[in-house]
Amino acid sequence: MQKRRKNNRKLLTIIVAFFIIITPFVISKTHRLFAQTPKGLFVKKVFDGDTILLSNDRIVRYIGIDAPESGGLKPVEYFGVDAKKLNEELTKGKVVRLEMDVERIDKYGRTLAYVYVDEIFVNMRLVELGAAVARPYPPNLKYHKELAQKMELARNKKRGFWADVDTWMVTVKDAGSHIGLSKTVVGRVLHSDRKSFGVFLNFGNDFSKDFTVFISDKNLTYFADSGIYNPASKYLGKVVEITGTIREKNGPSIAVKHPDQIYIRE
Repeated sequence: MQKRRKNNRKLLTIIVAFFIIITPFVISKTHRLFAQTPKGLFVKKVFDGDTILLSNDRIVRYIGIDAPESGGLKPVEYFGVDAKKLNEELTKGKVVRLEMDVERIDKYGRTLAYVYVDEIFVNMRLVELGAAVARPYPPNLKYHKELAQKMELARNKKRGFWADVDTWMVTVKDAGSHIGLSKTVVGRVLHSDRKSFGVFLNFGNDFSKDFTVFISDKNLTYFADSGIYNPASKYLGKVVEITGTIREKNGPSIAVKHPDQIYIRE
């Protein structure tokens, strides 16, 4: 009997020691889980078609889409107010669930997420309605193919801003008037060049001031994955739509990271 009690005390000691060791790990893991997927948080404010404010004052930027501006620090864009209203209808005052990708925070300190209200995938719904474009942001590409397919459907059905693309797309001649803004620029590729550090697509004859697209060598892998092994020849002579942020670099320029930022019209 005494031996059995002694063995029981040993077993109890081992069990207690196990829980002392494992508890911090469990707590830490649980904390990370809740940090990734907040429970019971609702949308306090909608800034525009792709950005919201949660009840814990966290700003969330939707991954994989880009909606037109609705005002604030940037000028109101075509369908921007409508996009904001649609986002409000989907999310304002409602409890949301967040799903993350590779990157959790952007350079502005905003949380990057795929947003769900019940069973509605909000990012995708906005693309379906023609209130946002599917824009790839490598390496956050978890649902890009699905988003791109929904955008193609919205475009074919002429939903939302796809009903009048010429109203909101920018010509290469006007690209310089939109520095710092995310836009879709339309034009014909007149020259292309493959350098050791990347590919240049030029839309004019004056390389020092005309609109240019640059594809960095490190991003050519995404093109190869899509079967585009020579972008310099692929787009030469074609009328294309380029979606991205316009920067000033020897004239207006967009740095393209993914082939789905380039759409061939003809």
